[in-house]
Amino acid sequence: MDLTELTPRSLVEGLRRRLKKSLGQNFLLDEIITRTIAREVESFRPLHILEIGPGAGALSLALCSLHHPITVVEKDDHCADYLGQVFAQQPDFHVIHGDALSVDLPDFCMNAEDRTVLAANLPYNVASQIYFRFIDADMPLLGMVLMFQREVADRFLAKPSTSQYGILSVIGQYYHDIERVIDVPPECFFPAPKITSTVIRFTPRRRELSPEREPAFRKLVHAAFSLRRKTLANSLAGFAQLDKAAWIQRLTDLGFAPTVRAESLQIADFIKILNSLD
Repeated sequence: MDLTELTPRSLVEGLRRRLKKSLGQNFLLDEIITRTIAREVESFRPLHILEIGPGAGALSLALCSLHHPITVVEKDDHCADYLGQVFAQQPDFHVIHGDALSVDLPDFCMNAEDRTVLAANLPYNVASQIYFRFIDADMPLLGMVLMFQREVADRFLAKPSTSQYGILSVIGQYYHDIERVIDVPPECFFPAPKITSTVIRFTPRRRELSPEREPAFRKLVHAAFSLRRKTLANSLAGFAQLDKAAWIQRLTDLGFAPTVRAESLQIADFIKILNSLD
C-alpha cells in the first residue's frame, strides 16, 4: 500500500468499512496534530520509536515519515490486523498484538543506546496506568510524547498549592521535565469525545534518589495524597509504622507545620521526608 496516498481520515474510513459497525474508540483524524507529535518525537533524535495504541494508524503514518524503525503495540484484534496489512510494505514496521499494560516490550526499550522514544494517543481509561508501567520498569527511554485527556495533562503539569497538584504532578515531575505541546479539541477525533485532549512532552531529568530508593519515594507520595482533605500527618498515619503523633513530631522536627498538607510540598520536601526515615 502506498502510504503517500493515505491520510488519517482515510485510515479510519478504511477500518470502518472492514468492520461495518461502531468502533467504540476515538480515532485521531487531524493531520496537523499527528505531524506535530511526529516533530516532537524527531526532536529527541531517536533510533527507535515505540507507539502505544495506534488504533487505525493515523499517528503511525506520521511517524513513518521520520524513517526510523517503528514498533506499535495494539490490543484490539481488528486494529492490529489492519495495521499489519496497511503498513506491510513499510520497512522496520512491527506490530505487537497485546495489552500495553502487560505485554512483553521490545528489548530496545531497555537499552539506552537504542535511543527509544515513546509516542502515543493513550486510551483515556488506562493512560495513567500505562505511564506508570514505564516508570515502574525504569525503562531508559530518550523521551515520551503522549496524549492524555486535558484534565490528566493538567495534573502532570500542576504546581504546588493548586487544586490539580497531586500524585501525577510529584512523580511525573520527579522523573521528567514536562511541557505542554498542544491542546486537541474533540473535533479532531472520530467519533468526537466530549472532552479536550492535550499532548505533553516528557524529557528525563536527573533524579535525586538511587533507583533502589525510588519505589519507597513513590509509596510515600501515594500515601501522602491518600486523604487529600486531611493534614499530611493524618494521611501518613501508619506509613513506615509511625502513628499520627509520631508523624506530627517528625514533620515538626523537619521544619514543617503540624497542619501541613501534601499539596503544599515541593518534590524536594518529599525527598527530605523520605530521607528522614533512613
